[in-house]
Amino acid sequence: MLFKEISIDAKTELDPFFEMVDYEACEYCFTTLFMWQHVYKTHYHIDSDFAIIMAEYEGNAYSIMPLAKKENLLKAVDYAIDYFKESGSRIYFRGITSDVLNLLKQNYPERFVYTEERDLFDYIYDGESLRTLAGKKNQKKRNHLNYFLKEYEGRFNYRLLSSEDFEDCYKLMETWAETKEKIDDFDEGMDDESEGIRKIFENYEILSDKLKIAGVYIDGNLEAFTIGEMLNEEMALVHIEKANQEIRGLYQFINQQFILNEFPDSKFVNREEDLGIAGLRKAKLSYHPLRFVEKYSVNEI
Repeated sequence: MLFKEISIDAKTELDPFFEMVDYEACEYCFTTLFMWQHVYKTHYHIDSDFAIIMAEYEGNAYSIMPLAKKENLLKAVDYAIDYFKESGSRIYFRGITSDVLNLLKQNYPERFVYTEERDLFDYIYDGESLRTLAGKKNQKKRNHLNYFLKEYEGRFNYRLLSSEDFEDCYKLMETWAETKEKIDDFDEGMDDESEGIRKIFENYEILSDKLKIAGVYIDGNLEAFTIGEMLNEEMALVHIEKANQEIRGLYQFINQQFILNEFPDSKFVNREEDLGIAGLRKAKLSYHPLRFVEKYSVNEI
């Protein structure tokens, strides 16, 4: 079983398989796997009618859900299980959603232990709610947004970014990280995230067939940028959002404008997981998610 590293060259091979499925979890997108490849050492194998993704976490090999049509899903799972056996590893799946969880329980009774991974749950929002911020529940968000619009009237410009703007993004990332350090909110994963963003920028010409990057300039300086794409026909996926934390209402502004301008027809928006980070969880909950994409790890008994 030949597995190849998920490099930018893998996009041409893997995209048809991502388009084959309608998974809602953020892992099931080429950009996600590519930008985090240096962390999880993701590799892939393509068979005749499915693709298997292998990765590594805390020294243990695992597989995410196979990229396969429903009628081939069980065959693909069997293939992954055979790979674990041949490599001498214990069977280990991560990022498994409820549908596949039920498939495993039905076809492999009493073989696995299933563990809920709350820190990895994706937050799913109503697209129109993010575009309009209507209703009483969004009053605080509208207050921040209206403050920004009034305070910076005539001074800001929202637009899609191109490679000529990426140097400005790097500078903003440095300032953003420095601010986080000052308030003792620095997370070890920030360096890995910065590396992932760099990979996106350096390969944007290839990724731009689906990926969109937008930013907000104030008085000629880039103060916020965000990265996202359509995950499936109904759902937009926001990978990254960075903004000057000292500018009240800026996060609310770029959050709204990105979905409003770049994904005007998206029924849902996936803003990924909170990784168990308290501040991030609070921020994501404050936008009142419709639901979560629940994820589970699956281990051999």
